[in-house]
Amino acid sequence: MVFGLLSYQFMIPFQPVKIGKISERIARQIKDTILSGSMKSGDRLPPERELVEHFQASRISIREALKRLETSGLLAIKPGSGVFVAEVNSKPMSESLSSILRIQKTSINEITEARILLEPNIARLAAERITPEEFLKLEQNIEETLAVLKSDAPAPEQNIRFHSLIAEATHNPVIASTMNPIFDVLKEMNLEIKGNLPMRTELSREALAYHKRILRAFREKNSQKIYELMLSHIYQNQGGLKKVTSATQTLPLSPLKRGRGRGGISNILG
Repeated sequence: MVFGLLSYQFMIPFQPVKIGKISERIARQIKDTILSGSMKSGDRLPPERELVEHFQASRISIREALKRLETSGLLAIKPGSGVFVAEVNSKPMSESLSSILRIQKTSINEITEARILLEPNIARLAAERITPEEFLKLEQNIEETLAVLKSDAPAPEQNIRFHSLIAEATHNPVIASTMNPIFDVLKEMNLEIKGNLPMRTELSREALAYHKRILRAFREKNSQKIYELMLSHIYQNQGGLKKVTSATQTLPLSPLKRGRGRGGISNILG
C-alpha cells in the first residue's frame, strides 16, 4: 500500500497489531522497515492518523512507538513538519553506553585495560587506511593541543580527540562506535580531576610528546612502530593519572581482577 506519493515514495509493509505490547510491536515493525532499507534517511512517515488506521491502534500507542524510536536515534520528530527517518548517527548510542559505564562506576583501571587490548591494534589498522585528509586532522589536533598548553593549561579533551581520530581513520564504524563511549568516559574522568594544575598540564605535555611520535610513525607508514608507541603511551598515561589521582583522590582506581601474572595488565599501576 502506497501512502500519497507526494509525501512518501516507498511501500509500507506495516501490519495491523492486535496482541502483545502494542507500542513495542509497532516500534519493531517501523524499525525493521528502516533497517531493511525500505525507508531511508530523510524519508517522512505517514501522518499519525494514517498510522493509526494502518496499525489499527490508538494514537497513544502510535505516539509511544514513535517516541521510543526517536529516543533510539532512528526517527526525528519535527513539530509541524512530521516524523522522519533520522540521519545515520551513532551519538545517541554512544551517549547511552557512556552513561551505563559511569553508572556502573567504571574505574580508570578498567578503562585502561580495555584500551590496552584494543587501541594498539586499532592504531595499526588505521596506519593502513588513513587518508591524507585524516592525517591532516591529526596534525591540526596536535596544533590545537599545543595552543592550549602554551597557556599553561591541561589539554585532556584535545589529547583524547587524537585517539578518537585514529579510531575513525580505520573506516570501520564498529570500531569507532565501540571506542567513542570509552573516550567519552575517559574525557569526563579527566575533567573531574581538580587541583594540581601543573601536574595535569605536564601529563598533557607527555601525552602530546607521544602523539607527535605516533604521527611521525603514521607518516612513515610504520604500523608496527605505531602499535608499540600506542601501547607504551597508554601505560605512560596510566602512570601519570596514578600520580595525579593519588594527589587529588578524585577518580576510582580499583585494582584489576584479571591477568595477575608478572608484567600483566593488572600491574599497570606498579
